[in-house]
Amino acid sequence: MSRAEAMKELLEALERDNLVALGKLLEKGEVDLGAEVVIGEEYDLEEHDEIPLLFYVIQKGVSLEALKMLIEAGMDLHFVNREGLGALDIAIKYRRPDIVRYCKEQGISLSTTRRKSGMTPLMLASAFNDLEMVEYLLAEGAEINGVDAHGMTALDYARKMGQTKVKELLEGKGAKYKLYEK
Repeated sequence: MSRAEAMKELLEALERDNLVALGKLLEKGEVDLGAEVVIGEEYDLEEHDEIPLLFYVIQKGVSLEALKMLIEAGMDLHFVNREGLGALDIAIKYRRPDIVRYCKEQGISLSTTRRKSGMTPLMLASAFNDLEMVEYLLAEGAEINGVDAHGMTALDYARKMGQTKVKELLEGKGAKYKLYEK
């Protein structure tokens, strides 16, 4: 089986969350778990996006069990792209608290970032109006007044994005503005 065929079978197994088929494919060892997945072809776009398989799995809502199988088979949960985005960032963006917790269990810091922008997980959750994730990250010790490369805090992001409930939550916990005034 060619690598392209193996990848196609893998994506089909992941789409159906077929753990048996996934296990058989991984056992054969023919899939490149560090590969990029082409997205956008189905829309007949002139340019297609390529994203790491790890990010694809998270954003497509694949089960945590399937992700764990991929990790056990050699996929790198700690992979970070050129911009500094990692599994934790993608899990927060796509509202995958199960994967955020798994990242923590696997030693990925919930407080720091490797993003070039300096945007922390708390800032990201604040920008995406994810109250539960903001509360979870704060409970896990996220720095409430951390500042990114643009001089913004989580509270600044909440205000900039019009996330009133997150803004109120952060203010109630003592968050401060750095870029904006009240």
